Amino acid sequence: MNPPPIALLVMTDGRDYTLHRTIESARVQLRGNVVERWIHDDSGDGRHAAELATRYRDFEVIAAPTRSGFGGAIRRAWQHLHAVTGAAYVFHLEDDFVFPRPIELAALATILDLRPHVAQVALRRQPWNAEERAAGGIVEQHPGDFEDHCSPVHDLEWLEHRRFFTTNPSLFRRELLSREWPDGANSEGRFSIELFSEDPANRSAYFGARDSGEWCEHIGLERVGTGY
Repeated sequence: MNPPPIALLVMTDGRDYTLHRTIESARVQLRGNVVERWIHDDSGDGRHAAELATRYRDFEVIAAPTRSGFGGAIRRAWQHLHAVTGAAYVFHLEDDFVFPRPIELAALATILDLRPHVAQVALRRQPWNAEERAAGGIVEQHPGDFEDHCSPVHDLEWLEHRRFFTTNPSLFRRELLSREWPDGANSEGRFSIELFSEDPANRSAYFGARDSGEWCEHIGLERVGTGY
């Protein structure tokens, strides 16, 4: 069986110092049939978008004419990909994450194939805010909200939940691009509410077992965008 075709979408807002680390880590650690590579640049600076196109020649750059903020940028990027991508899956990646170990993207796609009600398979990051650090991690903060699942046939484990849809590194089906991402403040939370209220079966998932640890590292020390 041929590996599933995947589009890599990198969201950036002018943080070149983290973008370079993110892209280089993705080149090394993301393993799979990546057939398209996209950068959405929300800097609103045409010269910056042109520099990105020169620097990363294997990527297509989606240049925003004006800054549209966190929610607006995702909305625009998803609309663009929905119109043009031929990939079956999209790996969504913000410009401030790196990968400490290899990620087999076909494994994430297999989970989506096995579980049609799962909207995304995300990669767990390290605890970030005070509450997560105190608990020992994202999952450890609310352990009862995450259900353990496995497929011995495929040698896969994952955790399903209904707490949130995350814009942290994740794989989802191309069809999700047809959903309209909310504009304005708290767009991630509002997208989650709409997704989970639409169908009580809908879930998000984290790749790996409960004790598998983190699969990506958040390296952005501060937010430089707007409209979170």
